[in-house]
Amino acid sequence: MKQPWHILGAGAIGSLWACHLTDLGFPVSLILRNQTKVNLFQQQNSIVLAGQHYPMTAELASAPETIKQLLITTKSVDTENAFKSIKSRLDPHAKIIVLQNGMGSQQWIQSQCPHADVVWASTTDGAWLKTPFNVQHAGRGVTQIGAPNQTYTWVDDLIKGGFLNVVQDKNIALTLWRKLAINCAINPLTAIFDCKNGELINNPDYLSTMAAICREVELVAHAFDIDLFDGPLIEQACHVAGITAENYSSMLQDVRQGRQTEIDSITGYLCRQAKARSIPVPINLAYLKKVQKVHR
Repeated sequence: MKQPWHILGAGAIGSLWACHLTDLGFPVSLILRNQTKVNLFQQQNSIVLAGQHYPMTAELASAPETIKQLLITTKSVDTENAFKSIKSRLDPHAKIIVLQNGMGSQQWIQSQCPHADVVWASTTDGAWLKTPFNVQHAGRGVTQIGAPNQTYTWVDDLIKGGFLNVVQDKNIALTLWRKLAINCAINPLTAIFDCKNGELINNPDYLSTMAAICREVELVAHAFDIDLFDGPLIEQACHVAGITAENYSSMLQDVRQGRQTEIDSITGYLCRQAKARSIPVPINLAYLKKVQKVHR
């Protein structure tokens, strides 16, 4: 029998991965926030995807079983509290995948588990929950998984088969920086201007601000010897905004729903790296504060 996977963060992407892992033949257990959610899940003991039930189990963070394989798909703002709730259950040499927006939480998890096999992941898959434990795969993308300066053969078990497109990434840090850069360029502006992604490239004032954000991001990346893209970041940001023109960013959705955003692990991370290298990033800092103030 294959080693079970535990999933911390049963949102849309966590649910999609739960189905993928089940499809690969792994036993899967969702770690849910409270007994009410566990009871709700136990009405069907599965996640529904495209009309198909993928059977699995659910438990609380306080369950006694040792966790040997863990996928973390919580929102980055919830990472620390969620991880601390299960840390005592982790096998010291556990296999851990951190699949989240932004940067910072990956390094923090690594610091908490110095002997574990921690890999980082980034995905372009689109997913949303129709209802709790009923997930819609909205857009097929690619999930890149890797670890800085290291490779793990066990990641191959997640690539061979299943319905998701998963690949090993030998430069996952660059992949995450690229995603961070695009998110810095798009998400805060959509959150403050309350607009779809496409409006950023159709409104001259929005576009001008996005270009200024991109120039600052490139300065910070360059200070860390990171070449983000072959061309200017603004070109890539405009391309992404164009192909997702009708989308509402996750940050805007969080603002509209009164939820805490992931701004601190996106623009906040960039600003912290800029400060460490004494690089002024006034536009990014301004939008970091603007989004933070939405919840104060």
